Amino acid sequence: MQLTTDQRMHWMDILRGFAMILVLAWHAPAIPALVGAELPDWLLAANDALLPYRMPTLMFVSGLLLPAALRKPAGRYYWGKLQLVVWPYLVWSALHILQSDSGEPFFHWRSWVATGYLWFIFFIACYYLVAPLLARLPPWIVPAAALAAALVLPDGLAVRMTYFAFFFFVGAAVSRSPRLLGLIGSTWWVALPAGVVAVGFGVVSAFERHQFEAWTAPFSLCGIVAAIYCARRIEHRRWTRPLRFVGRNSLVFYVAHFPIVLGAWLLVRGALSDSIAVASVLLFVIAIAACSALAVLQRYRPITWLFRAPDLPALLRRIPPRRTSAAPVGPAPERVPEGDLLP
Repeated sequence: MQLTTDQRMHWMDILRGFAMILVLAWHAPAIPALVGAELPDWLLAANDALLPYRMPTLMFVSGLLLPAALRKPAGRYYWGKLQLVVWPYLVWSALHILQSDSGEPFFHWRSWVATGYLWFIFFIACYYLVAPLLARLPPWIVPAAALAAALVLPDGLAVRMTYFAFFFFVGAAVSRSPRLLGLIGSTWWVALPAGVVAVGFGVVSAFERHQFEAWTAPFSLCGIVAAIYCARRIEHRRWTRPLRFVGRNSLVFYVAHFPIVLGAWLLVRGALSDSIAVASVLLFVIAIAACSALAVLQRYRPITWLFRAPDLPALLRRIPPRRTSAAPVGPAPERVPEGDLLP
């Protein structure tokens, strides 16, 4: 089973879209909790049950696309990651630093390292940075080393980075093994026991929280295996189109939802502070609607520049040359259609 464009538009986007919906469903009540709201115990337990699967799935799917990206020339590879990963991280980190009180000055370097909820984008950028240097190693060496590091490092940023590096580079290794990916996506006797293990560990996690602990990685992989199988079974169903839309625009939903939810909560908390469940549903709907609108409008400048760095060479080509008095008189040059000048 090769990773074709068609398959990315279906099961991979379903998987990423569902994981992103889970992120929004958790942040809708969690963001109010950051500014004083009290969450019920059942909601905390539901989050803890999903914690081993939500972000590891997003990392795994991102890693699946790494081998195709590495086939590009080095300059094009790094410029693409600068445009589509580093740029939106910097833009939305600046907004988050201004919107929240992180305790560090705006221009202090620590304010820009794994900033708030954008740590996921920061990690992805770091993995893309080092991936070409590791491309010649056997594909399973890198995730094994990352998991070993996560097991022995002290708690902190390094543990989180190596823990999620495991899922990212496992995704890349699986992508290089079409037979293994086909086995995961089409064999029920692999997916069923993996799903049973994942559900069981999810129940355990609901009562005993395990966050970014390396020994839990096999359980997270079981959940990912079961999720891939399910996504493959429904990838051509029409009702999955909203999930595929979220998956295709996952960067927009991820970077934009947090300030949207926080801003909406500051507006409505006076009326809904006593009903966090109702407020959470309202904030979730607002986040979905606003992020969907941004995803549709991102093709138009300047909204594009919230999520993608300006293509300066293309913009410069659109600037007409200055006329000079010494220019020879002659017939006007043939006009180039405007569409040919677009990036």
